[in-house]
Amino acid sequence: MDMKKGLFFIVILLLGFRVAAQQKLLLKGKPNSMYVEHRVGEKESLSSIGRMYGLTASQLSRFNGRSPSAVLSKGSTLKVPLSISDISQKTGTPVYHAVSKGDNLFKISQRYNKVPVSQLRTWNKLGASGVKNGQELIIGYIKINTDQSLASSSQKETVADKVAETAVATEVAAKSTVSEPAKAVPVKEKEAAQEFHKDNEEKNNATAPVNSSLSDEGFFASLYVRDDLTLVQQYRSGDAATFKTISGWTDRKYYVLINDIKPGTIVRITTPNNKSICARVLSPLPLTKGDEGLLLRMNNAAASALGMKDEKFTVTLTFFE
Repeated sequence: MDMKKGLFFIVILLLGFRVAAQQKLLLKGKPNSMYVEHRVGEKESLSSIGRMYGLTASQLSRFNGRSPSAVLSKGSTLKVPLSISDISQKTGTPVYHAVSKGDNLFKISQRYNKVPVSQLRTWNKLGASGVKNGQELIIGYIKINTDQSLASSSQKETVADKVAETAVATEVAAKSTVSEPAKAVPVKEKEAAQEFHKDNEEKNNATAPVNSSLSDEGFFASLYVRDDLTLVQQYRSGDAATFKTISGWTDRKYYVLINDIKPGTIVRITTPNNKSICARVLSPLPLTKGDEGLLLRMNNAAASALGMKDEKFTVTLTFFE
């Protein structure tokens, strides 16, 4: 009997430590630019933290003014953007609102998805009295994936991803209008580019026009499907430009560089002439001069398949997430 009591005490103690270790998510910022602060843990990165909150490393880096490849120090804080639609009235991790001067339960209710005042009272164990300035109230919940395997898996990249991104980054940098002194290309980078381009024979076909008789949307068209019914179709529109690469001229494999969409995602791109192609997202759009306001860059074979010859052109993009 004493052993059972001892085990019960240990379990309660461990649960207490776990609860104490959880971070309290207090909403900050303006209504149209809300965020919570995440304290960086051991071996956490922009990618692993982004996965926890359903964001990309690019989204987090831009919101925090950091580079997507920045190394985070343990104990530092990272701003995680949230919108009203992210907040649920069901289950998850509680999100708090700090009561300020002039706040009351009705105003707070209207601000956060019109959650019933009675629900606010229940969540926060409030009596009939009002709220006080500085009081922190639960106003809803958000879904956080705390699976620690995500942190480790996000640190690993496939060789193919590294090869493709290295090659594309090299080609886009070469097209940048920023004048920089010529630099020697490292041997590893040359090997990566050669592996991505496969062989020199394909290079001779890079200037050949795409066969206009092909009415399909390219190699990745069959992958543009919603295999998970919980996914929702997303829309983007804006200006597009190109980058030069050998891929796509013979194999009809089209690629794009775009921010805020997870690499590997298949997107459908449509132009005003009602032509469309499906492409795979390689990586975020590199910061280069002249790209201000640009939605994406696609390989030149993709632009040719769409019938686009201008330096910049308007596109509409859809994908599932």
